[in-house]
Amino acid sequence: MGYAPLTLQEVARRIREALTDPEGGEADAWRPIREFLDDFRAAAPEVRQAMIEARPEPTGDPRFDAYLAALAEHLAVHHGLRVPRWVEEPGRFLDRWWFPTRFRSLHAMALVESPAAFRRRGIFVDHTELERC
Repeated sequence: MGYAPLTLQEVARRIREALTDPEGGEADAWRPIREFLDDFRAAAPEVRQAMIEARPEPTGDPRFDAYLAALAEHLAVHHGLRVPRWVEEPGRFLDRWWFPTRFRSLHAMALVESPAAFRRRGIFVDHTELERC
């Protein structure tokens, strides 16, 4: 068997583990998201739909649940995929705005640059959020 790319279901599981690990935490919760983005970019177009389609279980943090929905919607729209139904669940939207960056100086930029799928969920990120070096 070859390498299987991460799915958002698996990403949610890994986030949940990071958030509940006494030695882990929010910083470690971002690692599976970055790995998923790498896998998504490397995946064949016919594999990408399967990577976002299955509903991720809750992570234990509503911010990450909303983030995964925003990510799935954004990737689907920008790669000509079907937007999964689960992204519209009520638990996939935030009541309070969230700026994942710890730098307040970037908040104004994030308000302007955040993709629509993130903004409509109350998540504000800058244009580099979905890029990898």
